[in-house]
Amino acid sequence: MAGLALVADARHLGASRGPGAAALWRMGSAARWRALFARPTSRELNNVIGLLPQACFLCPATEETGWWKIDAVLDFVALSGADRVVWLDGALQVFDPHLGVTYREAAEDALADAGIPALLMAPNPVRGLNDAAAQLVEDFGSGRLWAPVWSVGTPPLPSLEAAV
Repeated sequence: MAGLALVADARHLGASRGPGAAALWRMGSAARWRALFARPTSRELNNVIGLLPQACFLCPATEETGWWKIDAVLDFVALSGADRVVWLDGALQVFDPHLGVTYREAAEDALADAGIPALLMAPNPVRGLNDAAAQLVEDFGSGRLWAPVWSVGTPPLPSLEAAV
């Protein structure tokens, strides 16, 4: 069953109010399946849950790829039957010394190896999500934007880091 999956870590998205909340609502509406990484409860998480109705929670289980979130996303996409995924997570830009790359680079490789087109975004937590990011997700979900590897947010656009 083809369609778009949206996976998010609610921390540091800047999506619990204002334009960020509207953008996340649009992104969630474009997705057939929604998931949040399980985290200790916070006000940000509670607000994001309300913006992504019917989202399931992805919990740490395995680290076959070197990071539990990559394993969780691969399993979620496989079980849902989604044919593409959008992943919103501020931790994607973090360098892991054990992997020798950023989590984004490791996720790109794992998703590409699995044949899953992906849009990976590490939103700037100060600026949060916006209409341009929501439009990017809608275009990716509808198939108007597709490429196996694509980056947004590298200089000169520091407000958003994404890879497809």
